[in-house]
Parts: sequence; C-alpha cells; structure tokens
Amino acid sequence: MSTTETTKSTEAKSPEALKGLRKRKKAAGRKKRALKLKSDKDFSKQYFEGKTKRAADKKSAFRKKKSKKK
Repeated sequence: MSTTETTKSTEAKSPEALKGLRKRKKAAGRKKRALKLKSDKDFSKQYFEGKTKRAADKKSAFRKKKSKKK
C-alpha cells in the first residue's frame, strides 16, 4: 500500500470528513435517479408502478387495522 492510500483512508474516517457525507450521498442519489427516470422509460414505468402499489398496500393495511378496532 502506498502512503497516499493510507492517508486517504485515515482522512476519510475523520469526523471532519464525515460531516455532511450523508447529505452529499443522498443528493447524488437523487440526481442519479432523476436522470435515470428521464432517460430510461422502462425503469420509469416500473418505478412508478411499484410506488403506486406500495401506497395502495399501505392504505389497505391501515383500513384493515382500523376495522379490527371496532
């Protein structure tokens, strides 16, 4: 291992380097997903179908839970 690799790995684990890392990674993921949604029509179709299905499942589970309480 070279010295540059060693210093990079220790810098990456310091608290200063980790500050804001989660926000940057999430923002990069959102940009990547938005680009893929625009460019890949098959992915876009599956993505939104899955989203709709999960929302419907949540609603039916909520209604089922509330009906058992009565």
